[in-house]
Amino acid sequence: MFKRIVVLIIVIFAFKGCTRDDLCPQGAATTPSLVILFNDFNNQSKRKKVVKLTIETDYEDSKTVFSLIETDSIAIPLNVNSDTTKYRFIRTTGNGDNAVSNIDRVMFVYSRKDVYVTRACGFSTKFENLTPSLEDEVNDNWIQLIQTKRDTIVDEKKAHLIIFH
Repeated sequence: MFKRIVVLIIVIFAFKGCTRDDLCPQGAATTPSLVILFNDFNNQSKRKKVVKLTIETDYEDSKTVFSLIETDSIAIPLNVNSDTTKYRFIRTTGNGDNAVSNIDRVMFVYSRKDVYVTRACGFSTKFENLTPSLEDEVNDNWIQLIQTKRDTIVDEKKAHLIIFH
């Protein structure tokens, strides 16, 4: 009988040790990604898919974010440890030995603001004063124009940028 009481007390204290703050609830604020729409340069109100799009970080230890996708919108992460993020937007045309890649380099400059969420979730980073910069390749860019719709990134509900191609 004494063992059962001891086990019951241990179980009660074990469950009492966990509080709501120990678990990060689903749907809690997290660091938002940059939402980009792709539109037609000639008809700027019309969405236009990019075929065979690859996106990589533009650093020595490059990482592929997307590979050969067909899309008219994406969400990509920004670097929470720096005020800049560099990406290579690669559009591939043709197939096999005839495949040709056109690489456009885009740098995103912003300021960061860490916001406390909860003890379990930690901090979320918000990005402000977003400024995209397209590296000019003199008539070889497949990206024609980048337009900022929202320069503050606090959620992923609406697009932040439009890339015209």
